[in-house]
Amino acid sequence: MSPDTKALDSSSTQTGSSDSAQASGSHAQSTAETEHDRMVSGQPYLAMTDPSLLLARLRARRPMQAYNNYPWPDHKATDDYFGPDERRELLGEVFGLTVDEIKAKPLEIEPPFYVDYGTNVTFEGSFYANMDLILLDCAPIKIGTRVLCGPRVGLYAATHSTDVDERQGGYERAYPIEIGDDCWIGGGAIINGPSKIGKGCTIAAGAVVRGDFPDYCVIGGVPARIIKHIDPPKGLHDLEKYR
Repeated sequence: MSPDTKALDSSSTQTGSSDSAQASGSHAQSTAETEHDRMVSGQPYLAMTDPSLLLARLRARRPMQAYNNYPWPDHKATDDYFGPDERRELLGEVFGLTVDEIKAKPLEIEPPFYVDYGTNVTFEGSFYANMDLILLDCAPIKIGTRVLCGPRVGLYAATHSTDVDERQGGYERAYPIEIGDDCWIGGGAIINGPSKIGKGCTIAAGAVVRGDFPDYCVIGGVPARIIKHIDPPKGLHDLEKYR
């Protein structure tokens, strides 16, 4: 199936009736698995009644709220815009990173931002997000280096089945998202799992994306499709040429 064809499906189509018909039976047969195991492997799971998942979300909510409400530095203090380190510690607590790791990447997120667990998000390198980033990391979300996000970008690994019986049973689903290096995600864009975005892609503002897309293309629309292919970088970083 081509990337364009995959993108035509809604984010929940992946979890249709054929999946849900096995939900209750498969869940009963795998009692050794935790709800977390089922969550990160694309199986139906119980998010709202499992104590360990509830606690894991609360673990992320407290430092997330503190980070979002942390006072900004004085308007004259331009040398450490995303600091001080006390503020970075809160971000590190959400994502399981040290202050040194956050500064080395660097990881720069304008508040407010919102996340389910934090521990299922991997940042490969530098990352910047404008305000209102949403990371529903019920399945793994892997973000490459030099990735930029406009305001109100949503990465939604979480979903529900289209089958009403499965939803009435309280089950949810989650599918992974991977963003390649050097991607630019425009404001208001939504990426639903399962998705794999190649390196060097631009995702247009307001796009609704699902599926796999190759390297170096512009993606846009609802549902998203390839608008055009673009050339890889040539290694030229002369900023004066763009003035």
